[in-house]
Amino acid sequence: MKQPLRVNLHTHTRRCKHAQGEISDYCAEAVRQNVAVLGFSDHSPFPGGEYASTRMDFAELADYCDDIRRAREAFPDLTVLAGLEADYLPALGPSFYREVYLGEYGLDYLIGAVHFTRRAGELIWVGDITPEETELVRGCIEESIQMMENGLIAYLAHPDMALVRFRTWTPELAALYRDLMQASATFDIPLEINAYGFRKPPVQNGPESRRQYPWNPVWELAAECGVKTVIGADAHKPVDVWSNMPEVFDYSRQFGLANYNEATAARLHPARKTADFR
Repeated sequence: MKQPLRVNLHTHTRRCKHAQGEISDYCAEAVRQNVAVLGFSDHSPFPGGEYASTRMDFAELADYCDDIRRAREAFPDLTVLAGLEADYLPALGPSFYREVYLGEYGLDYLIGAVHFTRRAGELIWVGDITPEETELVRGCIEESIQMMENGLIAYLAHPDMALVRFRTWTPELAALYRDLMQASATFDIPLEINAYGFRKPPVQNGPESRRQYPWNPVWELAAECGVKTVIGADAHKPVDVWSNMPEVFDYSRQFGLANYNEATAARLHPARKTADFR
C-alpha cells in the first residue's frame, strides 16, 4: 500500500521575528525527516507596515522569494513551494493579494489567517478574546469567510485560535462556526488543524485542561458539515517541519475528517511538482 506523502505547507522562518532559522535550514531538516513537499508561509508583509512586529518588512519580500528559489536549486529532491500566511486588510482589497503576492511576486499560494482584531480601537491578538466578547469572534469568522469568497486562499489556518480563552461551547459559538463550515464547504476551502497547538502550553478548562487549539467541538462540527482539512505543522523552528504531524493526523481521524494535504499541494502549482511529488 502506498504511504501518504509528507506534505507540510505551513512553515515560518526568522524573517517573521518570532521564529528561528533560514529557509535552507528548514529544507535540510525536511529532507532529514522525509518530508516530500515543504511550503513556506511567512506572515504577509504590507506596504503600510501593518502588524510589523510579527512579520518581515515589505521590502524583504523579494529576498524571501529569492531565498526560496535558491532552495529549490539546492534541494532538488524536495518540492519547495512559496507562500505567505496572509491576514486580510479590506482597505487593500482582493486585487492587492492577487496582483502583488500571487502576480508580481509569483507566490504559489496564500494561507488565510486572522491573528488580530480590535477591542475599543486597540489592536489585540485574537487569542485574547474573552468569552464575553463573542462579537469579536463573529468579526473573525466574517473576515475568514470574506477571504474564502474572494478566492484568495488555499486553506484557512487555525480557525479556532480565537477561542483560546473560551471554556464552554455555546449555541452562539456553534452558530458562528457553522457559518464558517458552510462557507468552507461551499467554496471548497479546507480548514487547517494546526499542529503548533499540540506544542503550546495547555489552558485550564474548569477543573481540567485542554489544548489552546485545536478544540474538539470545532472539529466535531467540521465533520458534521463535511469540511475538508489540511494538517499544518506551523513550524517556527526547523526541527518542527514534521513535529506532531502524525499525532494530529490521528486526531483528525477520530472525527472522521478527510485530509487534503497532498491534494492541496498538488493543485497549488502543478508545473512545479515532480512526478507524484517524488
